[in-house]
Amino acid sequence: MNKTKLSTVIVVMVLVAAGFFFSRSGAGDFAGTALAGEVSLTLPGEQKTVDPDMSPPDFFIIGENKGETTLSELKGKPVFINFWNTWCPPCRAEMPELDKLYREYGNDAEFIFINITSQEESLADVTTFLSDNGYSIPVYLDRRGEVAGAYGIRGIPTTVVLDAQGEVVYAAAGQISYDKAKSLIK
Repeated sequence: MNKTKLSTVIVVMVLVAAGFFFSRSGAGDFAGTALAGEVSLTLPGEQKTVDPDMSPPDFFIIGENKGETTLSELKGKPVFINFWNTWCPPCRAEMPELDKLYREYGNDAEFIFINITSQEESLADVTTFLSDNGYSIPVYLDRRGEVAGAYGIRGIPTTVVLDAQGEVVYAAAGQISYDKAKSLIK
């Protein structure tokens, strides 16, 4: 193969890969899907360095039900944050109990289920998992994994619970039971 043909093949492959990436990473419209929105440390086009000594790191919550808010603005109720992925067996195992918790206590606490979308095979895996199981939990996409990174997530599932004043009262990796989760938000 001569250099011109090889260069053409490489350019075409790069363009196809870029098109695939950008088609998967757009914010899109969440109406009619099982997704609640997205989370991000920055707004589109903005950059921010996270101080590792901050606790808890603030992030944007963008979605139909919340509009555009930040974690720090959610004071007044406990905040239950759960980082998860569809391919994670413990995540899948805890999801029915966490969905039950959300259905029962969704008015008493803020719930933010963060799918680390950068670790998923596809966005369709997330929406299919939620709809196939009939889950009503509010799932936010961490498309670049930056919120998970800011929280130092090394294993999933990981649950972080803040009290009504915004202070961390619980942060642990591993499957959490309904009873343990309930005790943290009451």
